[in-house]
Amino acid sequence: MFLDKLLFLFVNNDYSILDKFSGQDCLIVGNGPSLNETDLERIKMPSIGMNKINLLFDKTTWRPDVIVSVNGLVIKQNKFFFNSTNIPLVLPLKAWYIGIKKRPNVIFVKISDSLNFQDNLKKSLGIGSTVTYTCFQVAAFAKVKSVNIVGVDHSFNINSKGNRKEHSIEILEGEDTNHFDPNYFKDKLWGLPDLDGSEKAYLLAKQYFLVKKTPVKDYTIKGKLQVFDKENILDIYKR
Repeated sequence: MFLDKLLFLFVNNDYSILDKFSGQDCLIVGNGPSLNETDLERIKMPSIGMNKINLLFDKTTWRPDVIVSVNGLVIKQNKFFFNSTNIPLVLPLKAWYIGIKKRPNVIFVKISDSLNFQDNLKKSLGIGSTVTYTCFQVAAFAKVKSVNIVGVDHSFNINSKGNRKEHSIEILEGEDTNHFDPNYFKDKLWGLPDLDGSEKAYLLAKQYFLVKKTPVKDYTIKGKLQVFDKENILDIYKR
């Protein structure tokens, strides 16, 4: 923790790369299989993608305006892309240890093992059991007009060996049915999801945006998450 604080003094983050979100409707894009049914090219608003969203790039001309990733395993597995892309990134300081190069398009943030919802990226962000929670905090920092969600299916099939406890690190055996690409975690290490922990975090995000009078709508096709108001995907295409 002390080393993180020390390194943070030298990162010189350029937060202006998030200015395009200020006062705008914002799209948060999860990595669930429903993305294969979602026409992202029809959604005209600044967007926040996450983790290995780049695996979708060979199927669409759509690109997120920023990508957020906080999981060390994911960052290691996606290291080449993160080190070569010009898309703005929001990554934890540990990504620097992993070998992510410091560049003008990278914002390094401090992460705390807590539910603390933070709207200031210069302070420690709560991890909240899901990278989507970090995306909400990025949106809060950027002072968006509204938050709109797609691809957060909030449903997982656990196909791995071990004790299958939340957050356990295990090998996902065979094709990945939990994400939009079957190779996402195929035969790779992944951290088992904690849906209850995620929902607790989402409730805090919901409360924050409610106080700020910032609407949050969930357009995920057949999504199982019930925390946010559900809307039909066709409605966001018309906006």
